[in-house]
Amino acid sequence: MKSRIPQVAVLLPLLLKGQQDSLRGILQYVKLHGPWRLYRMEGRPGEQRLLDLKRWGCTGIIAAQCDVREARLIARIGVPVVVCEPSPSMRGESHPFAKYACTRFDSHACGRMAAEYFINRHYSHFAFVGEPHGLYWSRERGQGFRDAVLEAGKSCCVYGDLSEAEQRDWAVEQPRLQAWLKALPKPVAVFAAMDGRGRQVLDACMGANLTVPDEVAVLGVDNDDLICDATFPTMSSIQTNSQQTGFLLAEHLDALMSGKRLSRRVFPTMPTRVVTRRSTDATVIRDPQVARALEFIWRNAGHQPISVADVVAQIGASRRFAERHFKSVTGRTILDEIRRVRLERVCTLLAESNLPISEITRECGFERESYLSRLFRQRFDQTMSAYRTAARTR
Repeated sequence: MKSRIPQVAVLLPLLLKGQQDSLRGILQYVKLHGPWRLYRMEGRPGEQRLLDLKRWGCTGIIAAQCDVREARLIARIGVPVVVCEPSPSMRGESHPFAKYACTRFDSHACGRMAAEYFINRHYSHFAFVGEPHGLYWSRERGQGFRDAVLEAGKSCCVYGDLSEAEQRDWAVEQPRLQAWLKALPKPVAVFAAMDGRGRQVLDACMGANLTVPDEVAVLGVDNDDLICDATFPTMSSIQTNSQQTGFLLAEHLDALMSGKRLSRRVFPTMPTRVVTRRSTDATVIRDPQVARALEFIWRNAGHQPISVADVVAQIGASRRFAERHFKSVTGRTILDEIRRVRLERVCTLLAESNLPISEITRECGFERESYLSRLFRQRFDQTMSAYRTAARTR
């Protein structure tokens, strides 16, 4: 039993939605397993403020990006520390934070998820726009995106590095981004490393008289609704599940403050899903019959029990012709596409809801839980319960 209330310093910046969600995850853990007394430090820690933590009686620290000098001061406080998303320079053996447990978002997997999303929507042209300063996580997202695109036999255009003037001033950079977007082959799928960058891509498209999503589809990262719902058109984005990151940080710090040993040092977190909005809500299939069929599947298959016959009706031809034509254009059967969309929805609900599997079965348009269980195991080589457990402990 804990002898006193833990006094925990939270040294996280809160500029981006992912950082704010991490704090929400910490607060969620404290609500369930507290009480804790939290001290949230704004801005860079600084020597005096870090020394004040020791006098305050700090019993644990949740840290983030800081320089070596600040890291040494934190280490000297002599309390358990966990680190949120350390940069590559903070992972080296000589760095004071190298010995601490940390969470690490898989940015490479995030890039792959973006590519697979666009590939499943049958794009042939791909492009990546990174964070203006070329930060490590942006490069990793771009690499994951390019890797998956190349594995699919396609090529990927990458927006080049910015000058110092372009990094400082969006008005200086904007004409260059407009010209680059205009020169891309169309229709093109553009992956932006973060939602704020995606908003700039949308602004550049408007300035270049490019239509979104018909000519340029845009996908961001973080699913920040204050950005994504305020753009025109509204912007699709990858959900990073940063709240889980914060929960994990608090959980592991609690264990350390209780004198327990952790089973490992690095705790990876993964992107969860793509939230589709208007900026990618288009099909690049030129055949109008198949395009109608795909749009019908994407809008309905994850929510109700549609059949192949329902899709054939959208094509307006005999079933035999419709099935052959659909496969010749997309490379998949109608039934395969229905199953893919349904299973995508199943994965989302397993990871992000507390719905029982029986209810998920009905919600995703399956008539029998036994059939869904067999199909899920064939596709992912694990049970739905195992998938849910893994998704919540990554």
